[in-house]
Amino acid sequence: MTVTVSQLRAWNPAALTCVGADIAQINRMFDESLRSVTRAARDTLERWEGDAAETARVLVDQVADTRIVDAVDAYTAVFDAAAREIAAVRQSVLAVVDTALAGGFDVLDDGSVRVADPDLQQRAQGIETQLQSMLSSAVDTDYTYATKLQRAVDVVLGLQPVAEPQPYIPEIRSILPDEPHDLAELWSRLTPYERDGLAVWDPTIGNRDGLPADDKSRYNTVLLRTLVSDARDHVAEVEARHTDWLHDRNLPSENHDDAAALRDYARWLDDRDAAETALAGYDTVQAELSRAGAPTYLLNIDEHGRGALALNNPDTAHNVATYVPGASTVLASIGRDLSRAENLLDSANMVSGARNSVIAWLGYNAPPTLLDATSDSFADAGAPRLERFQEGLRAAHQGDAAHHTVLGHGYGSVVVERASLGDGDVVVAAADTSLPGSLDATSPVEGTARFDGSNYFDRGNPALDTIGRIIAGKGAA
Repeated sequence: MTVTVSQLRAWNPAALTCVGADIAQINRMFDESLRSVTRAARDTLERWEGDAAETARVLVDQVADTRIVDAVDAYTAVFDAAAREIAAVRQSVLAVVDTALAGGFDVLDDGSVRVADPDLQQRAQGIETQLQSMLSSAVDTDYTYATKLQRAVDVVLGLQPVAEPQPYIPEIRSILPDEPHDLAELWSRLTPYERDGLAVWDPTIGNRDGLPADDKSRYNTVLLRTLVSDARDHVAEVEARHTDWLHDRNLPSENHDDAAALRDYARWLDDRDAAETALAGYDTVQAELSRAGAPTYLLNIDEHGRGALALNNPDTAHNVATYVPGASTVLASIGRDLSRAENLLDSANMVSGARNSVIAWLGYNAPPTLLDATSDSFADAGAPRLERFQEGLRAAHQGDAAHHTVLGHGYGSVVVERASLGDGDVVVAAADTSLPGSLDATSPVEGTARFDGSNYFDRGNPALDTIGRIIAGKGAA
């Protein structure tokens, strides 16, 4: 069993403290009520004689002697200890990761460390060894407190303590399959308690393809709160590096003799812009989850600024469309993409009485500029992610198979072209040939419905009506 950097970053130890405090408060109220009932019963029994009275006295004594209050107190104490230990482990790991990133090292999710400078290779290896050891310790800490909590539960339930820990969560998490269909099959056999237990172990579990949309959205909404909090902390940390620069004081001059100061300032500006953009993205997603209209499901969200939002539940829809936007797309602009998805959904609803769902899929890192869009590397990295996402939609779908449409807009059409999509998927390429990074008109994907020009998503545009018909399975005619 392992834990990744992104999983650890998503852990929220403060939630354990809150849960423990809530349980402790309820336990105190229960204890006070129990004492009050016991006093009242004993006052009554003082004036009652006979066999029935003796039986009642025995029962009252048993109630008064209950150990449930003490057992629950012990249970809450484990929550407090777990919160402290897990917070310490998390903070230590992330301190190493963030320091490495600030030093120009590339830290992978499994704790591997890479650096382009050959002179820093030995240092990178040292950081990697330290980090992977710490990740292993994090797993041990997690498992230790999961075991202690289970034993505390057993005591509360009146069970005998077991010699070895009950391994229900560790056993399941060690065999979680990677393939969406296999994961969906396993997930369907788990109890709600086991599912939530896995989500505690891996707060990013909602990003696994193959889970039901309801569960994905519920777990990812919790994860989003952690990402927002971490993003705010990161903005504050970057700004705290140079509070004078933050307030436009002591800025390096272009004529300054120290070129290193200018480089540091430029790097700080880039770091602050990246941190603010990340926070703006997560804040925007939070706001869009409560948008009016069709129910919104958070199907994906991660620390790399990727995400996916669905209008209506794709698991129960007859027709499901996945919209892949193009260059310069970021989470902070997802409101625009959801507005386009809403127009597509309304267009499909106009021609079909069936249930329809449209997904704005920002599950790849789009080219930041049009110049970057001349490269295929973004599409090559995004295509496998799109393939797995589509496989996950099929695996989690309820009832008869849905009719799927995958719509690539601009550079998104290149991502769609690179992806090996399922049989029966209808591909729509809304490409603008005047811009780089659109699907080549001479080599479209087989079966592609192609639209050239712009403003495809504007209401009143015939292209929107046609795409709506395609989504609804009515064809382009």
